[in-house]
Parts: sequence; structure tokens; C-alpha cells
Amino acid sequence: MVSRRDATLNLAMLLNHAPNSPDEVGGEGLLDPDGTHLSEIGLRLNGPLAWRLTIRNAGGDDDFLAEGEVAGAALLECRRCLADVPIPVASSFLYPMTYQPATERLTLAETSEDEEERLLFGHPEVDFGPMLAQLFAIDLPLTALCKNSCKGLSLDGVNLNEYPELEGERSPPTTSPFATLKDLDL
Repeated sequence: MVSRRDATLNLAMLLNHAPNSPDEVGGEGLLDPDGTHLSEIGLRLNGPLAWRLTIRNAGGDDDFLAEGEVAGAALLECRRCLADVPIPVASSFLYPMTYQPATERLTLAETSEDEEERLLFGHPEVDFGPMLAQLFAIDLPLTALCKNSCKGLSLDGVNLNEYPELEGERSPPTTSPFATLKDLDL
């Protein structure tokens, strides 16, 4: 395995098909939190994403298997107080890959219902960064909570976890907002 700061692997050895060619190419490394792949999808991180990737020959001339994992911590806003919360996430994946010379960059092939999804690539140098960032983002939870006892925000938008003395200012409504609808005749 080769350790890298980006997620680009050279698959030329697998495409060579020579008798002494290796059956797999791999790498591991870190994706920088300020990388373009992450900012394109609006992902904020609490440090770099660690990744590991192995591409194996699947027996055919142009068929391969991509297996790996990506892990790190994303920064999400607490759903009550809006403070940043680091959320650890780990994703693993296994995709068949096919070499198609006309393909410009790594893409997920549109397949019929009876076939599985397939990655397509057309150059020996393949950047897996966008795919790793998307797989990481898919496994993020929809919301986060900084702690179970989070007090949220006051009516003025002050974080009540930091200023608990203002908690009395946040009083629940005395009547339901739907009370005016009780006499509605449909």
C-alpha cells in the first residue's frame, strides 16, 4: 500500500495484462478537509478523512473490483443550539469497475434493474477523491445533538447551554398555535 495526501491511484499496472503484472493496486492516505471534493458537496470536517483503497483484477481484461473504506469526523450543527458538533463516520464499500477508454473521469454507471452499480474509468490515473467524499457524506446522520441535555436557544438566539441564567426567558406558549382552528368547520 502506498500512503498519499490525495486519492489518485495509477492503475496502469493492472491494465498492462503482462504475465508479471500484479493482481492488485492499493493505497491509503488522508484527504485534506480543505480539498475541493469536500467543499463541492458542502461538507465541513473536523480533520482529514482517512482512506484505504484496493483495486483488484476481477479476471476479465477490463473488469476490476474496488474495495475500501473512508473514515473521519464531520462538523454538523446541533439541532437545538446550532453549535458545531464533531460526528465520527466510517464507510466501507465494494464496487465492480470497468475500464472504458472514452470515459473522462471516474463515474458511476447507470445500470438496469437486474445489474449492480458499476464504476467506469478511462485513464490509468484515477482520482477517487470525489467518490470517497460522497460515500462519506452519504453515511452522515441527518441531524446532530451536542448532548442529550442540550437546552437550545433563547428567543433572542442565545445559546442556553452557555448562559443557563437566561433559560427563564424561554417559556413555552400557553396555548397551542392550532387552538384557533378548533372551531373550523370543514
